[in-house]
Amino acid sequence: MTKSTCRIVQMAALAAALLTSACITPGDPYFNTYSSTGFGADRTGPATEIGRWVPVEPGRARVAITQAGSQEALAGREMRTTQGELVQTLTLANNTAVPGDNQITAAFDYGPASIFQTDIYAPKVGRYRIGPENLGGILNEVLPRANILGAPQIRQNRYGLYGFVAAEYPGQAQCVLAWQVLDGPSGAPRRTGIQMRLCDAHAQTADLIVPFDTLRLDM
Repeated sequence: MTKSTCRIVQMAALAAALLTSACITPGDPYFNTYSSTGFGADRTGPATEIGRWVPVEPGRARVAITQAGSQEALAGREMRTTQGELVQTLTLANNTAVPGDNQITAAFDYGPASIFQTDIYAPKVGRYRIGPENLGGILNEVLPRANILGAPQIRQNRYGLYGFVAAEYPGQAQCVLAWQVLDGPSGAPRRTGIQMRLCDAHAQTADLIVPFDTLRLDM
């Protein structure tokens, strides 16, 4: 683990402690159950055990960003799992050559149709927690070899609190990783996890986070 990653994990723990001392809300980005299987992970084994990715038109996806321009959604795909998850990923425009893809992913966990279909061993596809214990690994995964710029920060959109981290590839791109977890009311998903990874060759952090401020969900 690099020094920058160690530092961000330590700062994440501090941020979590500060949030705990204040309050924990349903939209708190740090305090929700977490599945160790990340968004959109490629898996082996029969497709019927988990689900199968299929194309979806970006305009018909249940997650949308209202910020146009360099953050325009170019393509989408979705997966419905046997355990009641709907996971949708939108690929966003990318004007950089840095590692990774610009994308926003929303995972809606409705749960199985009945208790008789519940499989406690079935892996979750969605990521329903990003916290001090796994943030460093996620940053290494989605922003490999990037310089992390400070501690995680807390911000708010129409759905509540969310967290984000700023990063950069010096001389190439500015980046953000943003995430949010929501608990749903009756009739809605039991839990929703949203994650956005966005890098741009010209924009600054304040510009990159705007799409997450204005995102819309159809749950």
